[in-house]
Amino acid sequence: MPIRFPLHTPAKRLMARAPQGSLKFLSVGVTGLAVHSLLFTALFKGLGLGDTGAWLIALGVATGVTWTLNRRLTFAPSGRGHLAEAMRYVLVTGVSQGISYGVFLGLGIEAPHLPRTLALIVGAGVATVFSYTGQRFFTFAAPKTITGEPVISDIPVA
Repeated sequence: MPIRFPLHTPAKRLMARAPQGSLKFLSVGVTGLAVHSLLFTALFKGLGLGDTGAWLIALGVATGVTWTLNRRLTFAPSGRGHLAEAMRYVLVTGVSQGISYGVFLGLGIEAPHLPRTLALIVGAGVATVFSYTGQRFFTFAAPKTITGEPVISDIPVA
């Protein structure tokens, strides 16, 4: 039987209220950010690719890494095939990236005095909330019948 510790600190109380899987999701996201940043730097500075091309290639690789990690560590299998699930993941990630960039641009217009790095972090934070919600309830949610019941199959999905 696990030992239970009382929730004395605000951080412990906050952790206890975090949505299921959110801490793993954030850890996977930090890993994805590291992959994106490192690969972007290698392609841009090391190979001399343009910044847009390097950013897009690095984002594609990081998205593949985070989908794989989230599929294995964060969320239960959805029951969909890999391709269908991956396409849903890419869709949610693309919208999340758009939200992040939109918040970044909006803060630049509405609060031009705000440091750009802070605007980037705020944009990423807003996008993370959308991304977690989309991945949990769209990408990795079990398919449902017309009446809303989860589809349960004894056929393994590869």
